[in-house]
Amino acid sequence: MTAGSGITNASVTTTDAATADRPARAAPAARRPRRKPHLPQPVHGHFRRLKTRLTVIFLGILFLVPWIRWDRGPGLPDQAVLFDLPGRRLFAFGLELWPQDLPIAVGLMVAGAFGLFYATSLSGRVWCGFSCPQTVWTDIFGGVRRLAHRIAKGNEAAIGPLTGAMSAAVAILTGLGFAQWFIDAPGLAGRFLDGSLPGAVYGAVFLIALFTYVLGAHARERVCLHMCPWPRFQAALLDRDSLVVTYRRTRGEPRARKRVALRPELLATPPAGPVTGMPQAFAFAADGTVGLARGATVTAAPLSRGDCIDCGRCVQVCPTGIDIRDGLQMGCIGCGLCIDACDEVMTKINRPTGLIRFDAEEADPAPMAPPARIGFFRPKAMIFGGAMVVALAAVSFGVANITDVQVDVEPQNTPRYVLLSDGSVRNDYTVRLSHRLPRLDGVTASVEGMPDATLRFTSGDGADAAEMAVGGQRSAANRLLVIQPPLRGDALPPAGPHPIVLVFHDTSTGAELARVDTRFWEPER
Repeated sequence: MTAGSGITNASVTTTDAATADRPARAAPAARRPRRKPHLPQPVHGHFRRLKTRLTVIFLGILFLVPWIRWDRGPGLPDQAVLFDLPGRRLFAFGLELWPQDLPIAVGLMVAGAFGLFYATSLSGRVWCGFSCPQTVWTDIFGGVRRLAHRIAKGNEAAIGPLTGAMSAAVAILTGLGFAQWFIDAPGLAGRFLDGSLPGAVYGAVFLIALFTYVLGAHARERVCLHMCPWPRFQAALLDRDSLVVTYRRTRGEPRARKRVALRPELLATPPAGPVTGMPQAFAFAADGTVGLARGATVTAAPLSRGDCIDCGRCVQVCPTGIDIRDGLQMGCIGCGLCIDACDEVMTKINRPTGLIRFDAEEADPAPMAPPARIGFFRPKAMIFGGAMVVALAAVSFGVANITDVQVDVEPQNTPRYVLLSDGSVRNDYTVRLSHRLPRLDGVTASVEGMPDATLRFTSGDGADAAEMAVGGQRSAANRLLVIQPPLRGDALPPAGPHPIVLVFHDTSTGAELARVDTRFWEPER
């Protein structure tokens, strides 16, 4: 068999019949080669710009939001968003949340979970590709490595230490950025350097820095491939209409170099005559003759090719190092960088972009068909989106109905009542007050249902007062005495508990703060 025209790329595997029956010799034990780290190459394009912009936004939220000021009045922090762990409260601009407001936080987490499900059902792992902290910081550390190479200017001995030092600095800054959500941001750096912060703060900063350095600078794609549980869930959230990063096999195959002619159906102007002939191949046998030798395996080279020229650029830029041409895989994080890389190559070889694109599994398989649209009104997507809306509505309702003043009244049952020498009856109550007002100096109490009763607060030293002092604090506790004067004849109430309402007012303005239903015990007479 002689070589024909237009034949390229043939691979041959030969076997020697004389040695076929010879027993195989045990190969010496070889050490498993060390896995080389995957270092994705830079790329330019729409999705790369989108990732960069989102990274800037996320870093701005982390480092700049704690610096926003919010005036809450004297004695309160003026940081707009602050997790006040000693005070067991969260300040978020005009809101102040307490532990008893936990349902609001749970509602936000439920809404976030269903929002993630909704986004995944629409467009695959776009959260992983654009918003996941692991992805964002891996991208940052990749930029640090490239910057170190530029600074070192090819000095291999300096690249490693420089990269490590810059990565450690980024990790420490990340730890400080996390800590400033819990401590006043403007003074954090100075207190961190002079050693005046609590030991727990230093421990938290270095722990966050350690995890950031290990996971972002060293583990990188291994976290997405082996440690993160989210890829295992995505199969249950996707369907055939979800948009995922897809290689257009009907357009790209068979792969060959650019010098091979395109398939006729991919040409803008089809050929005048029919394309005849089967794919041809040739091989060099072991003895050097041209033809098909005994035991030779021949891979045919196509007379025509698809749009994929097998440059490998899509693999080189992938953060997890997968080949999207093998189909949708658990390791694909949906970042779209392979789309940018492929579009660059298609533009250079004067072919239409979109060989790799976001598309649905049920999309038109025609080579030049337009991509599918996002199906917002598919049943699965509507269920997830509806659940997210319901959770957000519940959160909004909870925030709108937050009370500025919360008063808990606990009747004392040992004893339930005290019969005084003049015939008066006294009930004791423990009053606990918490408020979110800008300022509250004191509280007075009145009772409904007992018009002749008198009320007094008792301080810790036994002195009685007409009001409970708050003194600008966010919470206060005191003992309240409700005394009913002696009653005679028909005015004498029956024994046992009777419902009353305690009403609390601001001593400065007289505004009503809270109403609490409780009971008053009467003795047997």
